[in-house]
Amino acid sequence: MLQQLTIEEFLEQVVARQPTPGGGSVAALSGALAAGLVSMAAEFSGNKVFSGQARTLMSTLTDLVDNDAKAFAARDLREATRVPLQTARHSYAVLKLAAALLETCNPGVITDIGVAAKMAEAAVKGAMLNVEVNLVSIRDEDYKREVLKEAEEFSSPESLANMIVSNIEARLR
Repeated sequence: MLQQLTIEEFLEQVVARQPTPGGGSVAALSGALAAGLVSMAAEFSGNKVFSGQARTLMSTLTDLVDNDAKAFAARDLREATRVPLQTARHSYAVLKLAAALLETCNPGVITDIGVAAKMAEAAVKGAMLNVEVNLVSIRDEDYKREVLKEAEEFSSPESLANMIVSNIEARLR
């Protein structure tokens, strides 16, 4: 299981000449790291509810690190599409949580929220690239439309991430 590896071991797996872990697992890990930062920032801000929500997202995204590699190995295009779609959805939830926390957070953790926002944005975008590459090989047009419809909600994470970062930068001036 990839999630049981040390950081160094995981990175060695990424650079090895093998198909997994690849972009999907790395996107899920990016989302999990973002969720971890949001949870930490919430703890320092005295917001146990947001911390708990972020921890739940972190756990889900951590599981998706392994699920992505398993889906690729199974050679099931629908599953290989579903898993990164979940990564994108949950990573976008992390991004929305970061935005909500920014309103009431401890000023000492605002840059951590900014890093979380950009990591979550990268996770959403990276996961959606995997969704899109898999959809190219799926012939079922109804399924493709269904997936793309589901992804509309989180198809533009950069606007929310950029708003968070701009807000942080304005506070730092």
